[in-house]
Amino acid sequence: MLIAACVLIPLWTSVLVRSYAWIVLLQRHGLVNNALIETGLTEAPLRLLYTQGAVITAMTQILLPFMILPIYSVVRNIPDDLVRAARNLGAGSFQAFVRVTLPLSVPGVSAGVLITFILSLGFYITPALVGGPSTLMMSTLIGQQTTELLDWPFAGALATALLFATLLLVIVFRRALALNKGFKLG
Repeated sequence: MLIAACVLIPLWTSVLVRSYAWIVLLQRHGLVNNALIETGLTEAPLRLLYTQGAVITAMTQILLPFMILPIYSVVRNIPDDLVRAARNLGAGSFQAFVRVTLPLSVPGVSAGVLITFILSLGFYITPALVGGPSTLMMSTLIGQQTTELLDWPFAGALATALLFATLLLVIVFRRALALNKGFKLG
């Protein structure tokens, strides 16, 4: 129950608020740099904000619930009898996980990957705020092309490329899941 609360509570907070929280944490005299200096791990503040690493960290924290929830819903519905049967037949904990739980959780993993990938394609606020102008993602590049450079044809080409990348991923995942439907529960 505590894990579910830790996953769901961030979803109650706006992405904009969470992005500003990352700015507070990662700025030159933010909590992370102050902690690093006080523990003696560094003498001067590090440049943590406006980097690719900051964008990846913030996006991971924001998108993680969208990955965990589909996996949790699938793993929760795997019958305990299957894992118990594998253990009774001589499989260790790791082998039972690899041979039973992992293959049965593929639909949840696939759904989570697909959801987070599609959400990350259009992610604009966090890369723009945490990454600044030097860190370009496709969404910020499209925004830059339309607002600053007024290059609408290039922005349209980028948006079309994003659309085709998304469609290609959906097709690949649908085919992969169609191959995985040989074993059904119940």
